[in-house]
Amino acid sequence: MEYAKQEQHLNQLIVKLGDNPVNADLLYIEQRELWQSLAFSKAQVALWLASLPLANVGSNTQAQYKVTPDLTQHLLALLQQAGGRIPLAQVLKKLPAGITTSEQQIRKLAQQHAQLDIKGPLLVLVN
Repeated sequence: MEYAKQEQHLNQLIVKLGDNPVNADLLYIEQRELWQSLAFSKAQVALWLASLPLANVGSNTQAQYKVTPDLTQHLLALLQQAGGRIPLAQVLKKLPAGITTSEQQIRKLAQQHAQLDIKGPLLVLVN
């Protein structure tokens, strides 16, 4: 598919979604040729759909798709495997594919979660 045709198809799709919203999985299946021409994965389709203005995706206020994995659960699993302590620098290297975050964001998450704590350069599991 050439660029102009892809753009036209996306614009038509946005209009269609305003009349009849669908979830990301169904959209990926229904428009497989378009997504393949754009080299979009299911996750990228979900992100594209989530980025549309609410007016374009109907009045459904509940998201029908999950884009990101639960980072807190991943951190807890990492800490359990590492014996309860792991350097923050290592945590950043062991994040799931597609997750980008910073040390500051992990520190903030640890402050907000009852089972996580920061001790110097370490992320610690609190019992």
